[in-house]
Amino acid sequence: MDLKALSIEELEAHLNAVLNEQERRARLARVPEQVAQMTAQYVADGGDKAAIIDALTAE
Repeated sequence: MDLKALSIEELEAHLNAVLNEQERRARLARVPEQVAQMTAQYVADGGDKAAIIDALTAE
């Protein structure tokens, strides 16, 4: 892709697409750890781990 050939609008759209993709990838990387931490806290507070598993596997 020749970025120099893009209009301002095209360049802004491309930048937004790149930023959105970076955020998506960052979310994918951090969510499993967040879920693990939240699950550990939930269980430590007396919650049933099976309830978390059910919530995560429900379709």
